[in-house]
Amino acid sequence: MAGVCSMCGSGSVTESEGICTVCGKESKLTVCDSGHRLCRSCSDNVVFGEIRRICMDSVSSDPYEIFRTIVDSGRMRMHDFRHHVAVGSALLAAHRNAGTNIDLGSMLDELCKRARQVPPGSCGLMGNCGAAVSVGTFLSILSGTTPYSEDTWGDVNLATAQCLVRMGIIGGPRCCKRNSIIAIQVGASIARDKFGSEMDVPDDPVCGLSDSNKECIRERCPFYRS
Repeated sequence: MAGVCSMCGSGSVTESEGICTVCGKESKLTVCDSGHRLCRSCSDNVVFGEIRRICMDSVSSDPYEIFRTIVDSGRMRMHDFRHHVAVGSALLAAHRNAGTNIDLGSMLDELCKRARQVPPGSCGLMGNCGAAVSVGTFLSILSGTTPYSEDTWGDVNLATAQCLVRMGIIGGPRCCKRNSIIAIQVGASIARDKFGSEMDVPDDPVCGLSDSNKECIRERCPFYRS
């Protein structure tokens, strides 16, 4: 769990046992040099709350820009299962900001409830990257798809599959940023085709975070620049 403080973004964190300053329960904690002491559950809730706030406040129709705002807030680690929530949330916010009348708050809450259930490391341990699942979740919420749907059930599964194909062709090891950008591109494209969404996605996004990722594949990544 240690890596980044979800409250302030500090990278000077340790793990210890003690009382969480948010919920008051005794647990394994992340402790930062500013004195924030959070259990895993409260740490996750703080980050998901920040993702929601950024998306609600955003006026951008570019989901990549919204995603980068989430990343630049410093609340998530380089590799972090919270990307599973960030991707779909950024797409929902950009879709709203592109002129679509949706209940963004309730949709963000529903996406978070579903996407946070995708296990950490599922890209390698289950062959199903959470960023790709986030796109399927985003589209299932927009379309009202359930396990009983006939017309849209295939669409949301194909959306996840399209993400996984692009990710798989590039190969590993993991990179939450690379896979998130791919997922955002695919999700925005499908939303444009299926819902007429006018999201504005850059044609050639640049990651710019390779120096912070010891597992970066550099030239093999389409978003890497030396």
